[in-house]
Amino acid sequence: MPNTISSSTTIRLVRFSAMLLYLLLIGYGSLYPFSGWRAPLNGSLAFLSAPWPHHVTRTDLITNILAYLPLGYFLAAWLRLYLSRWRAVVWAILSAALFSLLMEWSQTFLPGRIAATQDIAANVAGTTFGVLLYRLLQESKWPGRLLPGWRGRWLASGLWSNFGLLVLALWGLSQLSLDVPSLVAGNLKAHFVPFWEVRGEDGYRFHLLYALIFGLEGALASLLIATLMRRAPRKLSGWSGILGFVLICKLLAAALLLKGWVVPRLFSAEMISGVILAALLIIWAQRKPGGLRAQTIAILLLLTELLQFLLHSSVMRTFSGSSHAVPLNITALAAWVALAWPLLVLILLWLRPVLPTRRMP
Repeated sequence: MPNTISSSTTIRLVRFSAMLLYLLLIGYGSLYPFSGWRAPLNGSLAFLSAPWPHHVTRTDLITNILAYLPLGYFLAAWLRLYLSRWRAVVWAILSAALFSLLMEWSQTFLPGRIAATQDIAANVAGTTFGVLLYRLLQESKWPGRLLPGWRGRWLASGLWSNFGLLVLALWGLSQLSLDVPSLVAGNLKAHFVPFWEVRGEDGYRFHLLYALIFGLEGALASLLIATLMRRAPRKLSGWSGILGFVLICKLLAAALLLKGWVVPRLFSAEMISGVILAALLIIWAQRKPGGLRAQTIAILLLLTELLQFLLHSSVMRTFSGSSHAVPLNITALAAWVALAWPLLVLILLWLRPVLPTRRMP
């Protein structure tokens, strides 16, 4: 009985802490730089009756949705401890809507920040997706049995695997960064040239550092996925599928922030070289996906990303004062996650339970 009570208290504390921490994170990003407060000329609630703009950028829309998706998940997980299933859903969405309204209202007192009702709508949509995600991960009733059942068939179980999936999810977030290894950086920052236009481009310069980062990151993400699987792939087709999945995820993340016609132009010489390098590294390390060679790749990726961060990172310019960007908006947060991700993988591999490797037939 005491152990049950202790476990229940721990779950409540963890869920409440996660929710509170994420609320503070959103508040920081919404109200930065916390200076220059002044009374709005047209009243603090005038934005509620203002017409919607004729054009809403995809980046703003996706950013607001993704920023509130984890909040919806955390709110639903915490409220479910005290409320019935559907009451938890309703109160999670209402709570996030009120918090979003509070953030937008507070922005009317800050110069340089613009309050808008479409932001609230996008935030509520993101919260709803987060609540639905929480529901999908529950095993009690359909459709909650789908994802856990799929995971049980393909992925390893246990606490270590749970943290591994979290690290993999953080890799997905890192693809929204405006710096390499995100493919978005190739168009917005590095101005990559599609490989079919290289010969006709005057003054073209190959970015070796970026190609190295693409290759190391692609290989490490693929090896991490294989490590989390119940049975690591043995055939070339299995590894090709994993590397292809990693590449598709990177392209989908770029498609969220860029116009559709730009995405094919991301196939630069640097990206193609990175894919080839990733394939070679996977062949080198595939016998033990979570072993010493994979850890070596993680260390090399960490070092190359640190070098790129010091030389070219927009996040560093933000904190050094040479940029007016918000340090913890979704793209800047993704850049920090991308920088820390190799270290997280390295720690995860060091803590990996010693289990016999099972391979796919």
